[in-house]
Amino acid sequence: MSFIFSVIALLLGPFVYLLANRRKISKQIFDGLIFITIAGIVCVYIIPQSIQIGGILAIIFVAFGLIFPYILEKLFDRFVKEAHVLILILAIIGLIVHAMIDGIALLPSELINNETQLGSNIFGLFQDHQLAIGVVLHRLPVGMAIWWSVQSNFGTRTTIAVFTLIIVCTAISYFLSPYIIGFSEAKSLYFFQAFVAGSLVHMAAFGSSHDHHSLKRMHDQDGGWAFRVGILLGMFLIFSVPFAH
Repeated sequence: MSFIFSVIALLLGPFVYLLANRRKISKQIFDGLIFITIAGIVCVYIIPQSIQIGGILAIIFVAFGLIFPYILEKLFDRFVKEAHVLILILAIIGLIVHAMIDGIALLPSELINNETQLGSNIFGLFQDHQLAIGVVLHRLPVGMAIWWSVQSNFGTRTTIAVFTLIIVCTAISYFLSPYIIGFSEAKSLYFFQAFVAGSLVHMAAFGSSHDHHSLKRMHDQDGGWAFRVGILLGMFLIFSVPFAH
């Protein structure tokens, strides 16, 4: 059941974002929510977990990820946009790989006390399985972020393909967990996640063209208070909900 909820939350993301885009205030609220939630998941969960499992070498991958977009821009000065598209592609791959971990994190709600769960309500299904709650709830802003970033760069068909791959990878690890758990514990997986996380932190900090004032302009516009409200909501989601990272 938790797998179904995670899919629903992921697919709700684009619809919620499109509805929010109809009004300036709601758009800024969700822009702030997406920004801080993705940055928070990367900095508070993915990077620390990668370092915990990968050790010092993972720190090196994070550092390399931080400078990798800058190196690309210097090497291909005329192709700054293309360089950041490459980073976005790596981020998409990272999301797809991370979906395997999410699928495993969803398992307890279906495998533990299965018989007693059949007659319970939705909250009853999850109250003893905090990792599953974290995965389901963070799938909504992740779905919004995927639509926000991928659709504008690659179009609707590619975006649908990305959603499909994430769902398929989650399903594979969820239903074939005995064969996937070993893969999910491989250090190389966390090295890759550390590298992608470093690159995402770079892009979150500097945007697509190293414009240090772009974020300031974003929330200093009319309705900037709404962007800050979104950030506060995102912080609540990050620090009050247990994430499976």
